Amino acid sequence: MDGTTATTAGGATAGHNHDGADPAAAVLTSTTAPGRTFSSRSDLAEHYKSDWHRYNLKRREAGLPMLREVDFTARLEAALALRREREEREG
Repeated sequence: MDGTTATTAGGATAGHNHDGADPAAAVLTSTTAPGRTFSSRSDLAEHYKSDWHRYNLKRREAGLPMLREVDFTARLEAALALRREREEREG
């Protein structure tokens, strides 16, 4: 029998395998975490608390594509570096 995908609140999906496999072993994903899978609901819940998740929610609302974690991290580090530079010039 084919597997199906169930969507949960917040855009998360969990693959359900109907061939007798352990449903707890299902892979969890979130639309705000492209390319990332979560091995447990608690890992997914932690993602929902992250700056990356919040940033991608704002991007979705603006009609922009989601950022992968590596791209988000690069943007965050660049923004923090600019802030430090500005504070050093003004301080």
